[in-house]
Amino acid sequence: MRRTFPKTVSRSLALLLIAGPLLAASPVRAQRHQDPLTDQEADQVADLRDQPNARLKLYQKFVQQRIDAIKTLGTNPAGDDRKADLRAKYEEFTHICDELQDNLDTFDEAHADIRKSLKDLVPATTKWLAILNQAAADRAYDFARKTAVDCAQSTSDDATKTYEAQKKFFAEHKSDRNKNGSGPT
Repeated sequence: MRRTFPKTVSRSLALLLIAGPLLAASPVRAQRHQDPLTDQEADQVADLRDQPNARLKLYQKFVQQRIDAIKTLGTNPAGDDRKADLRAKYEEFTHICDELQDNLDTFDEAHADIRKSLKDLVPATTKWLAILNQAAADRAYDFARKTAVDCAQSTSDDATKTYEAQKKFFAEHKSDRNKNGSGPT
């Protein structure tokens, strides 16, 4: 004996089976692809794809802007939506630091001479780490803060290691000094 469902139940069930996974995934997808850079910042980065030192300095500038915002928000306990803003700035910091590290790795692998930017970046990463470690813990943004601290430490370690490797490489390969290599697209 065959069971039949009313047409409205069948249509609703079919619609739920088709649209349900799409609706459930859309907020996750939107969060995952949210760019921490403004459109203007992203354009600036894209314009410097073949200029490794300038591109790394630009990323350093963007990270420093997020650090400055974190410091300002941290000293203003009465600000509206302060906790949400702090969490957002910590997340932006982390994403931009990740991009910075990706660029460091790419330029280093391409043997681009990035010693000039690394000379400034290494001490800057130490300052970022100190500022993030001084920030007060709060359950509303503590995970984002800890993630930012981990990323700052990783960026500091990576920049220091890359700087030492670059100095050694270009001491041995003098003809490759001051070349851009092939950078990220």
